Amino acid sequence: MPYTGSPEARFKRVEKAFAKDGFAVRSVPEPGNPAGAAGYRMIDGFIGVAAEHETATVGKSGRRKRAFYLEGDNRQMGYLLGLLAEDDVSRMTTDFVENVVFAFFAGDEAVTSEKATPMKELIVNLVYEASKGMRPDVPSEYIEELEGLLDGCKAANPATKVEWSRLWALNFGIDCALAHIYTGKIFGERGIRPKLLRTPIGCNAYSISGQAARGKHYFGRDFMFPTANVFQETACLIIYNPADRAGRPRHAFVSQSAPGIIGSMAAVSAEGVAIGVNMVPSRFCDPDRPGFNSLSLNRDCMEYCASAEEVVERIAAAQRGVSWLYPVADARGSSYIIEAGRKIEEGEPFPYFSFIPPYYRRRLPRLRYVERMRRRYGTPKPLNGLIARSSSYTYPKDYIERWNRRLYAAFDRNWLRRLVDLLSDLAGFLLALIQGKLGGIEHTLRREVEELIRGADYAAVDYSERGYINDRWTDANCPGPYYFAPQRETRSDVVLASNNYLSPEMRLTTMNEWTAIIASANQNDIQWRYDELNREILDALDASRRGIDRETAWELINFLRPDGKFPSYYNRDRKLAWQEVQVHGSVSLCELTERSIRSLYGYYGDGPVEIHLMSYL
Repeated sequence: MPYTGSPEARFKRVEKAFAKDGFAVRSVPEPGNPAGAAGYRMIDGFIGVAAEHETATVGKSGRRKRAFYLEGDNRQMGYLLGLLAEDDVSRMTTDFVENVVFAFFAGDEAVTSEKATPMKELIVNLVYEASKGMRPDVPSEYIEELEGLLDGCKAANPATKVEWSRLWALNFGIDCALAHIYTGKIFGERGIRPKLLRTPIGCNAYSISGQAARGKHYFGRDFMFPTANVFQETACLIIYNPADRAGRPRHAFVSQSAPGIIGSMAAVSAEGVAIGVNMVPSRFCDPDRPGFNSLSLNRDCMEYCASAEEVVERIAAAQRGVSWLYPVADARGSSYIIEAGRKIEEGEPFPYFSFIPPYYRRRLPRLRYVERMRRRYGTPKPLNGLIARSSSYTYPKDYIERWNRRLYAAFDRNWLRRLVDLLSDLAGFLLALIQGKLGGIEHTLRREVEELIRGADYAAVDYSERGYINDRWTDANCPGPYYFAPQRETRSDVVLASNNYLSPEMRLTTMNEWTAIIASANQNDIQWRYDELNREILDALDASRRGIDRETAWELINFLRPDGKFPSYYNRDRKLAWQEVQVHGSVSLCELTERSIRSLYGYYGDGPVEIHLMSYL
């Protein structure tokens, strides 16, 4: 977007906006550069500004929470951030990248076990080396931004620890690793137990608009992801004010992220569009071409999309290779949960039943039924490997009423039949078993399958608008991934998500044994969080006929806080004071009509910070 005023005038406007939001511009002295001493850095006429909050600090460290303002093309914005935040970029590309890998191991025993060594080496390789192959699918502007970021870090500190390979791994390595973890491709081929893997699945999101929000539009985003004991200190808000590129206008936006990560955990743009991303385990991925997804794709949509509908189109066109959910909404009242798998090219059939073991496939509908339900409920066909579940989406309840009882019953059948299906489903395991290469792994798989079939009881009442499949977050009544998860919300002004595909078409792609095992620790939690957030929203709307206000909206997205209704959720042993519990990622609330974001990261005792975007532009 066009810049108004000289660099000095723009700096004064940004400084004033930061002050209004409770931040003080940080001094950035640079010998021989008066512009630097004035409180900003400049390159090619574009400025970057760093600020610290007046009161919000990180835990007991005394470190004030930071925010940044950047402008220019991608290379300049990256360079400016490197100058302003080299210390945090360094921590994110060393300590964070090295330690977050352990979030994919199933418990301390798996991390320290000698048997886990090959798995750890594989994940590290995927994060650092294999992800390099994703470069052709990453838009050139983001490669330029990483190059600028590296140059800026070197200019700020010639001895910086920031390296290109680490920057790349930080931004694209997790998608590469997930594509393999979700499909089991490289792990199954090498006979590595799926139980040694886990997926750190979390995230909740909602859109509440119109009458339910008193004419406002609240977009809540709970980004649940391991901090690796680093992110809680480096997390920040970054205001991007990008220059037009190749004649294409780009939109300013504010991003919840951390220096070094060019993508967005949550973001709201000057056009009033907001976005997030939720993990979802599915074999509907392409480990040979992980593509362009998740945080970076969020960022891309914020720059180029002026509406939620444009976001749907842009994500559909992206060369995706990993399964994710993308909650998105805009100030005009539109909202979607984009349920995305890998990109499917024109003419390629949708893989409704491609991943389902024969045992369950025999208990599921045929393609003709899927097409008939789509016609009956007026739902669109999958678009390039995704379904956009809008606020007007009507869930086809026939799937639950006709098929879930069968699936629950099938889930309780004997382990031997399911083990045979598992082995036939994973050809690499079967071949290794025949050749005698797996040793005792077949006995291990038997135990893992037995753990999954402890029994789940079907009850129609659990699928009502206010129902729960698990009454408490500690319950375990979900039949793995083998059921059609309900859409609870029925209002046109409320949409929400945790980490489940809800459309039956996408849900079918999650029904397989590999996914059941790697996500076994999360399946019940995923369903409970969705059900609980739904109940919390409905109760709040019942309590006020006028709709919810901002503080209620904030309480809703922060419903898992350790000083609230579920004090043990993040504080399992209750040894910590609630104020000392780390925020696992970040909690953000965007108000789309005024283009603001409030975000909590660090520790739950910290104060949240807030940015009102339009004041900076």
